[in-house]
Amino acid sequence: MVTSAATERYMITAKRDQVLQSLRDHEYRRALADDIGTGIAFQIRLLREDRGWTQGELAERTGKRQEAISQWENPNYGRYTLSTLKDLAGAFDVALLVRFAPFSEIIDWTVNLSAQRLTPPSFDAEFAADTVSAAPPRRGTASDSDDSISALMEQMKQSVAAARAAAEEEFKAGENQYAKAA
Repeated sequence: MVTSAATERYMITAKRDQVLQSLRDHEYRRALADDIGTGIAFQIRLLREDRGWTQGELAERTGKRQEAISQWENPNYGRYTLSTLKDLAGAFDVALLVRFAPFSEIIDWTVNLSAQRLTPPSFDAEFAADTVSAAPPRRGTASDSDDSISALMEQMKQSVAAARAAAEEEFKAGENQYAKAA
């Protein structure tokens, strides 16, 4: 089915508005920031699969054990160190960005989320024969990448909802404790 450009623009605008509306809630923003590990776990798995590697092969490339790779690919893990992330970036031969950013970038990232954005090509694939390509060549296959992105988004939503519920519980407990003391 072909989508008209106007319909596509409307859908992007609607998605952007939905993300912005969610981000207006301070607790949601905090939970989203705290939940960075979920996205990293999915991205590690997608990058590994995109390159056609097993967990064992990625372990060899990072100098770690396969069990560590399995743990890093678990969306509930969430305890990555900068050293770990640098090792992974080196193994995948991609850049690693760790920086503070405005929420507008989070909105753009979310609205434009795609398999290609989650699985950047290695340096050699991106700059083959010293030429810069507008559309870098893809390595491996990601036949179920749309399903993976949907799973990532759903996991992130659930994780943020759980963090928000925990924050609300903590707030209520604090209110109750304060009321008893008063």
